[in-house]
Amino acid sequence: MKKLLKPSSNFARRMKYLFFPLRLTIPAILLFMGCIAGSFSYQQQVFLTRKQVEEQLTQHAKLTATSTAQLLEYLYRRTDIQNSQSEGVTLLIGRLSGDRNLKFALFCNEQNLISNASDYKLKNQYLNNTLWADLVPVIEQVRTNQAGEIVVTQDRQSITAIHPVVFPPPEGKLRSDRIGAIVLDYDLTEAEQLAIANATNQSLQMIGILLILCVLVGFILDKIITQRARRLVLASNQLAQGNFNVRVNLLGADELVQIAQSFNYMAAEIQHNTEVLQKSEQQLKTKTEELENTLQELSQTQTQLIQQEKMSSLGHLVAGVAHEINNPVNFIHGNLTHLEIYFQDLLSLVKLCQKCCPKALPEIEATAEEIELNFLQEDLPKILNSMKVGTKRIREIVLSLRNFSRMDEAELKQVDIHEGIESTLLILQHRLKATAERPEITIIRNYGNLPEVECYSGQFNQVLMNILANAIDALEEKKDSCSQIKISTSVVDSHWVKIAIADNGPGIPAEIQSKIFNPFFTTKPVGKGTGLGMSISYQIITEKHNGKLECFSTPGSGTEFVILIPKKHLSCSLK
Repeated sequence: MKKLLKPSSNFARRMKYLFFPLRLTIPAILLFMGCIAGSFSYQQQVFLTRKQVEEQLTQHAKLTATSTAQLLEYLYRRTDIQNSQSEGVTLLIGRLSGDRNLKFALFCNEQNLISNASDYKLKNQYLNNTLWADLVPVIEQVRTNQAGEIVVTQDRQSITAIHPVVFPPPEGKLRSDRIGAIVLDYDLTEAEQLAIANATNQSLQMIGILLILCVLVGFILDKIITQRARRLVLASNQLAQGNFNVRVNLLGADELVQIAQSFNYMAAEIQHNTEVLQKSEQQLKTKTEELENTLQELSQTQTQLIQQEKMSSLGHLVAGVAHEINNPVNFIHGNLTHLEIYFQDLLSLVKLCQKCCPKALPEIEATAEEIELNFLQEDLPKILNSMKVGTKRIREIVLSLRNFSRMDEAELKQVDIHEGIESTLLILQHRLKATAERPEITIIRNYGNLPEVECYSGQFNQVLMNILANAIDALEEKKDSCSQIKISTSVVDSHWVKIAIADNGPGIPAEIQSKIFNPFFTTKPVGKGTGLGMSISYQIITEKHNGKLECFSTPGSGTEFVILIPKKHLSCSLK
């Protein structure tokens, strides 16, 4: 400890250069603040001096323009008004060129034609064709208001005074509609130079004073603060390296002593807290791992429960509806055969009566004609045949509903994939038909020669339902005139089969394609989608069937879902 707090002379000399910047910290801050103050004072002095000279020059320009305009009006009243370039006017403009800050002076008539100017090259030129064309709107305003204007350029380099000159009215008129303008342009460069010179002198004086002050402050800080602070820094380095036993003892009652005492207290507390923290860190790490595992299990359990509840409700509903429809349909379908036999018997009897009694009573002939007996004999067999076809179609639909629900097939079973696809399409048939908003959705089947696949048929049908329903939703959103869904099946190899379902809808944006299998993620409006369909489908294929579900989409071209599933249920997932 003593070696740490009282280093050798050689070490102290090396540390002196190491801690040299500490002595310049406050002087550097003072110098920096002084430079800021000097800069502000410099800018303020430049601004004030420039403003003062600008105000003086503005007043001078205003008075000169006013007096010159009055003299011009006086000259024109005493001379020929047509002689706009009279000798008196020329002398008056020429006299203005002797003004030290005046860059140019010109006089233009009511048509902005320069009749006289300090630069003879400008005479008889229109103002629009000169460098001062931007003054034309201001001159027009001066003529309208018949009041002088002062224009200062944006770069504050010149001041332009403009004053109207009213020509004498023609004979017989009290007022003249001819108004010229005198334009005087003054240079502000001298004002800026004067302002910069004054500001520079003042700033140099302030910086000199600050330099002397900084040298004195640096010397005092080096003697009073730096050497004692060095001991604190050395102890802090030791503490940072893990030596929690280090302490610092300083003499005196100033702030550095208080800092040293606080440092000793902090080192003791850190030493104690580090030991406690190391113990609790290990406990927290163990609990965190347990919580993460529990949270993951809860999330999976929640999704599975939602899936099971959904499938259970749907399966019960479909199975119940199929059962209730199947009984009356079987009754009707079974009695149609007997009805056809009875009808044929009655028809034979009628034909026998017609053969035996070709001339029937008038009442019988009237009744036969009224009921259209001949038409009934032809149409009734067709009606019975149509009823047979209808009941057969209903029985097929009921069979498809039962195949889709598979409530009695909760275990693995050999399943015809094509049968499951067709059952799902039959259930969704009403959504494939044309509506007022879109045409019919065409189903393109490209089936391969698939063997039966060992899977959970009810859950696999749910995956087909989710993908096909999403494809229909996408096509309804696009409202294209050529909407189609292409279903392709093929054998990948001796172990795997492939089912691809593609639509030509709007596609999925690239930035959200990686999220479509996330739980509760949906692009549908609130109330229309839960965000669980594709998540559950992904879980069914990957976890329940050890397969793979992928999505490929190009915005504007459509989306394709590819299912890879083993022919035989595997014990490990597809990699």
